[in-house]
Amino acid sequence: MAGNTYGFDFLKSQHLDESGQNGDQINGDLVLSAASADVVTSWGAPAADVRNKPDLEKQFDILAFLQAHRGSGCLPPAIIYKATGIDLDIDIKVAEMLQRNPKVRIEMVPDPENPALMAATYSYQAKFSSVRDRASLLAQINRMTSGVPMRDLLDSYLHVDRDLQALVTAGDVLAVSNSEDKDRVLFPRGDLFLVELDGQMSMAPPSQRPLALNGTSDPSHPPGLTATNGNGAAIKQESSTVPEYYMVETDMDPRNQIRRGEAVQVGGQWFRISSAVREGSLSEQPARAQAPLSVVSLIDLSKRNEVDGYIRPLSAKLLPLDGALSQAAEKNIQSAKAARERLQKLAHGRSGGVTGQLLGSHAHAANPTTLALSFAGSAASSSLRRHHASSSSNSRANNSSTPITASQAAEQRELTKVALEQAASDPALSLYSHARRHGCTRDVRDMYLATRPLVPESDQQLHQLLLQHKLMEPGEQMRRPRLKRSSNVDNDGKPKKRRYYEPKKQRMTNTHLEGTEIGAVLARAAETQRQGRSVGDGGM
Repeated sequence: MAGNTYGFDFLKSQHLDESGQNGDQINGDLVLSAASADVVTSWGAPAADVRNKPDLEKQFDILAFLQAHRGSGCLPPAIIYKATGIDLDIDIKVAEMLQRNPKVRIEMVPDPENPALMAATYSYQAKFSSVRDRASLLAQINRMTSGVPMRDLLDSYLHVDRDLQALVTAGDVLAVSNSEDKDRVLFPRGDLFLVELDGQMSMAPPSQRPLALNGTSDPSHPPGLTATNGNGAAIKQESSTVPEYYMVETDMDPRNQIRRGEAVQVGGQWFRISSAVREGSLSEQPARAQAPLSVVSLIDLSKRNEVDGYIRPLSAKLLPLDGALSQAAEKNIQSAKAARERLQKLAHGRSGGVTGQLLGSHAHAANPTTLALSFAGSAASSSLRRHHASSSSNSRANNSSTPITASQAAEQRELTKVALEQAASDPALSLYSHARRHGCTRDVRDMYLATRPLVPESDQQLHQLLLQHKLMEPGEQMRRPRLKRSSNVDNDGKPKKRRYYEPKKQRMTNTHLEGTEIGAVLARAAETQRQGRSVGDGGM
């Protein structure tokens, strides 16, 4: 293996060590790592500079160009020459290296100048060519039940690393660290189990929305300022501030239901509860302050983080997030708040029952459609009774008032019910009013772990306790009986006869082996296979 003091991602002539050997080469093929997707080579360099490059560096430039344009399909040598200055018709060795490289796909197409001849076109060959976006990425991981290393997916398409991080953050896939090669292995998660957190969510005031200046806290470039050029003229500068962390408000303390580093969904967008102890991106945080790969945690993060101090407070009224709320998430939270206000206005201040579930701060797991119908029916009846009472009082006070008829009352009740049902079935009310998390909440898990030793191990004692607390009926069985295996007998108790089917027109073709020992073995194997039994490797 040749040495390279600058790593194998930059196979440049100026990066070679004293031995003069260049790059990581396997059977004459350059191994291009996934990190090279962000490498910008000197495309369009003068021909003199290209001629002085070694063949491995030329191959590297072509691979980087093909990888950056892998969505463009197969490219002819003329485009490669225009972008990189490398003529594959002259650099025969480079063309041969590309033919042997598994990262390059070559297709032969008719030559535009001479259709009678076939010309080679080149494109980048990712390991999973069907992965082109986030949906296909998730589908590919779900197909890999035995897991897939993350490095095998990093060259699929542009910004695939962001989608992979988003899938891990949201818990759509399971990620496990591989300590041997410092990589992550991704597994399909399967069905999700999400629960709501107590507390109605709302946007935090501007004073509670910290901003990070591109991962730094440089006070010399505050947003909204302008600079001056050498002549003193004002130059408008683009704002270098991007909101990397946001706070959302809640009307109930979330600390007994979720920990720092766990996944949380706010406004339809997934985050991790912020565990940052310094300004900057997640990669700039110390290992002890980085969110775990799992979406839930059984223990809190390191106590040293509390000593250093988290930069985003997790308090009784604030929920810190590790990323900025998107515009869609902000709109969803505001829509949920507007839906609650509209429903509360129609409910005329009613509380308790279904109204308490829809408008209360405590999370509920009931069906939103059922709640909406129940709320509309009860609220419409209550509204009609109040209307009858007010009409009767007005009639007694003013003899000229005309009481409503039964048909008018029915029509008004139906209109009220429809309006209430529409307000109660607003999707934003049930989807974005509460934050969500994976698995049960922290207090429920702690309660289960604290009371688990109290559960008796004996089935008889457990059955008595269930009967004592009226959790079971006296004649009810605690466990279902095991399913009986289907026996190989018919209704009369006689063994079932197994039918064997012999394919038609099947005969032994090796007639010269008939009468020999090998022919006898083949005949016995064919008979066994016709009976449906296994023959060695399955009859293959």
